[in-house]
Amino acid sequence: MSTNSNPRSAPSSRARSDSRTRDRAAARSRSKARSQRAERAPKRDNTKAPETWQERLRHYFAFAIVPNAVLALGAVAVCFAVLLIGGWPLPYLPLTIGEFWLVGHGVPATIDGVTLGAVPLLPAVGVVALVATRVRAATEHRVSILDLWALLGLTLAIPLVLSAIALFMVADASEVYATSAPPAWQALSYPLALHFIGFCFGLRTVLWRALAKRISVPPMLIDAALTAADATRNLLAAGGAVFLILLAFNYQRVGEAIASFPNLGATGGVWLLLVCLLYLPNAAIATLAVLLGGAFEYAGVATSLFVTGNVALPPLPLLAAVPASVPAWAPVAMVIPAAVIVASLWKVRPSAATAGAIGAWSGVYGLVLGALASGVAGAYGTVGPTYWMLGGLMFAWVAVIALLVWCVAWARECGVEKHPAPEAAKPEGD
Repeated sequence: MSTNSNPRSAPSSRARSDSRTRDRAAARSRSKARSQRAERAPKRDNTKAPETWQERLRHYFAFAIVPNAVLALGAVAVCFAVLLIGGWPLPYLPLTIGEFWLVGHGVPATIDGVTLGAVPLLPAVGVVALVATRVRAATEHRVSILDLWALLGLTLAIPLVLSAIALFMVADASEVYATSAPPAWQALSYPLALHFIGFCFGLRTVLWRALAKRISVPPMLIDAALTAADATRNLLAAGGAVFLILLAFNYQRVGEAIASFPNLGATGGVWLLLVCLLYLPNAAIATLAVLLGGAFEYAGVATSLFVTGNVALPPLPLLAAVPASVPAWAPVAMVIPAAVIVASLWKVRPSAATAGAIGAWSGVYGLVLGALASGVAGAYGTVGPTYWMLGGLMFAWVAVIALLVWCVAWARECGVEKHPAPEAAKPEGD
């Protein structure tokens, strides 16, 4: 009998065919798995790391110049558009560009002998966010200490040069127009401070821990700074929410403030709304100061949870949230920041030493926020929270509540140790 007529040959051929099919399917499966693992794996950065100072400056200049270019070009575009819409002559352009840059960085402005130190903080918040975004992009991959020094130098040097140019433009225009240049230390230090804050926010947590290890700083201080920043952010959000609620309840006074501008028109209404939006961060900080037991000062009087002054306010719709009288139950509102701080610290469970560090960092943040949100406003004098009081209240509230959270966690741990869980009953026969 020939091989082809053997009945066993057909099953054998089918078996070999099935085996080859299974092998091909397994190979395709392995290839697909390898491709999926390659997609999930982090991509390597094949870019050569800068080794010399010249290479570092060239590499990080592209990251540092972007926020400054955006701010400078934005100032030129906005000022040019405002002059065209308002019908003012173009010789005002250098003055408006310089003032726009300086005021956008929190520098006081003096026009016709009236000083406005309580400038809106929303542009400053945008500056910090923009710088932090570019710093985070620049440090996305592994960097060295020298790289960070180069990035920090560029982050501060570029706005310093632009601020000096803006100061010169304002000082030169003050000889012709009714304006005055701010003090040089303010015009140069305020932008540097904002860009430095943006640099600090842009660095990732792992970089801060590596820097702390490099200079022998306890990692606890870095963790405390991050925890205090989270608590401060939550407190500011609570202050902003309370302010908006007060503004909604006083909608009638908002209408009266708008009605005080009889010839406002649509364009004027848009400008008034824009001014209110720009001052929202100031309002959130002032409300937070009041909730913590401090005060919002204006025209020589103070408004707090315990007392308020009876002084006419400017017809700005945002100021309609300032109550004409304080109810007797107003101090109960201090429960709001207490609850926010507890919620921010409960998962952290700080130790006694960490609680003090968190409170100290919160106090520093409060000092900075109070200094930014307060200033002179013409005939009304100092407007805003007292910066040293806000810093002290932030330190006291956060430190005390952090210690209470630690005490509660310690008491719960002691209770668990004194009353351990009963052991599981052994099965019969053991």
